Amino acid sequence: MGVSRRQMGALVLGTVLLLASCGGGLDEGSLDGSGSDASNTPTPPGGDSSDGGELSLGDEIPDYFPSDFYLPAGITVEGVRRGGDAISLTGTFESGDVEVIQADVVAGLQAAGYELLTNDEIAAFVKNGVGRVRVRTSEFLGELTLSVDIDTWSDQQLDELRALFVEAVTVPGRATAQFGDSTLESDGECILQGPDRSFYASDVSITLLIDEAADPSNVYADVTTPDGIVFSTEFGADIAFESSPERLSATGEMVELYNESAGSVSFSITATCES
Repeated sequence: MGVSRRQMGALVLGTVLLLASCGGGLDEGSLDGSGSDASNTPTPPGGDSSDGGELSLGDEIPDYFPSDFYLPAGITVEGVRRGGDAISLTGTFESGDVEVIQADVVAGLQAAGYELLTNDEIAAFVKNGVGRVRVRTSEFLGELTLSVDIDTWSDQQLDELRALFVEAVTVPGRATAQFGDSTLESDGECILQGPDRSFYASDVSITLLIDEAADPSNVYADVTTPDGIVFSTEFGADIAFESSPERLSATGEMVELYNESAGSVSFSITATCES
């Protein structure tokens, strides 16, 4: 099945959001990701660092680090730091294999209830009450290092991130659009990805996108008349909607694209999706 121009735009946007939410981990030899050596900071363990955060050097793990976090055997914790909404930990090993250590950490965190999203060079997890967690085991100049990066995001933020990793399901659908005095009906397809659900007409006459994971929920709709006039909702418009894997609907106001002087028209779109 081909990908329409509108679908490609949605996929690109999802990719941009994904890259923005899953950036790289800490640099080797750094607790703050800046590349500087945190051990040179003239701050006593547990004291305030220069940017107002907290830094603990040595193997004593402070109370603000998650108590259920799995650390592999043989690790020597070099330091833990908290600044703003971020917590980081760096540890080293006298010997071992990078892949074996990384696999051990991933398995241990999963057993502790951390939800694995990706397992590439940097493994990314989420856990309500903790946040987004990234771990990376690396070897640099003969030194084995484990870097942990925790963003203490809210549960709402974590749900938005989870939604990006849910596999999309595409099923046949059919929609009816009423706008002004006109009615359009069209077959198409529904793309369902967790709370992010959309309908695209095969003839591009009707589009409806509903993302309940966004805060506030994001709703967009447009219709294209047989003579090529496009009506669409405006960003931030007050749109009433319902969303489920079987049925999408939205009502509100649309405006004619490229013709603001035409004023707004009322619309209602209902799309049914095959289960």
